[in-house]
Amino acid sequence: MAARNITEINFIKSFELVPKKSYGYPEATEALDMMEGISNVITAPENPMGMPGIDPLMVLYAATYGRNIIPVPHITPRDKNKLHIHSQVLTGMKFGINHFFAIGGDPIHKTMESREVRELDVVGLIRAIKDSKGYSKDFSSSSDVVVGSSFNPFRGAEEDIVNAKIGGGSGFFITQAFYDSSLLKRDWIRKRNFKLIAGFMPIQRESQIEFMKKLGAKIPEETEKRILGARDMVQESSRIIKEMADDLQGYIDGIHIMPLGKNKIAKDILESF
Repeated sequence: MAARNITEINFIKSFELVPKKSYGYPEATEALDMMEGISNVITAPENPMGMPGIDPLMVLYAATYGRNIIPVPHITPRDKNKLHIHSQVLTGMKFGINHFFAIGGDPIHKTMESREVRELDVVGLIRAIKDSKGYSKDFSSSSDVVVGSSFNPFRGAEEDIVNAKIGGGSGFFITQAFYDSSLLKRDWIRKRNFKLIAGFMPIQRESQIEFMKKLGAKIPEETEKRILGARDMVQESSRIIKEMADDLQGYIDGIHIMPLGKNKIAKDILESF
């Protein structure tokens, strides 16, 4: 698999593959078959909701092998120390994966009766991922480690946090899901020197709106009414996502769709760009 750099893509069209417990090789490759020629980046979370899940490194390697799409597995410091993180990154590099998404990770679910590690914070995690290349002599200078991290559009101090992550080695950012384009229409974002990908979660049911609110997402009242009043919430929220992406031209470098396993929804949105 030839290494490419996400920062060199003019407009990034990304989606999140949720590696469910029921997923096997056929299900993952079926999702990629559907996205062939439509998406140029794919991500996968690591133990989402703090529950056991399929290793994103393995599922993305298997699903993207031989395809023209960049796999970006999530890496969290929640469950591992720096040694494990270096090992994880080196494994990815050995198999052609050189992009990683550094994220804090969901709290461990209470039913797991397990304790978090969190030896590193997110900036420390970004540095550890970047430094992993130094532990192997096998990689050429052209095979760089590319690290992305999250962008919180609802946080007032986000500019300082983004600068700290860039200082640690982050080269691109994916926002948390949002439904208000004004959140990104800021002068410092317009003048950014990093890739910013807008993250969107199509609404499939009313409970998803409440879930987003619990995560801190503020949805404008009129937008919420528009989605809840629609005959088809998926179609309406997808239409709003497209409108927002158009409205944010000059402020974003791509879109990232989180379809919660409903990959056809991501396909329908991404193929319109």
